[in-house]
Amino acid sequence: MRFGVLGPLTVWTDHGDPVSIRGRMVRALLADLLVHEGRPVSADRLVEDLWGAKPPADPTAALHVRVSQLRRALAAAEPEARHLVVSQPPGYALRPAPDA
Repeated sequence: MRFGVLGPLTVWTDHGDPVSIRGRMVRALLADLLVHEGRPVSADRLVEDLWGAKPPADPTAALHVRVSQLRRALAAAEPEARHLVVSQPPGYALRPAPDA
């Protein structure tokens, strides 16, 4: 899987096919994880980055839903890509291949 962040956020399979990442919050989550270059991002930081001063009633559950949606979108394009998004204390990280 390859990721493009210069210009619009873009994702391609290893074969060059575009990957659809639906939902503004899911795309924002992916961008946030990409910016941190494989390092874990705390759940609190992700909630603040995604919702700012107006978090949902249950921010942990809402974040978990967005992570699940991101994993499903990646897996729909390449089944093994689901494992690129990892749960790691204190939150989540994206672990793409070095050349991605």
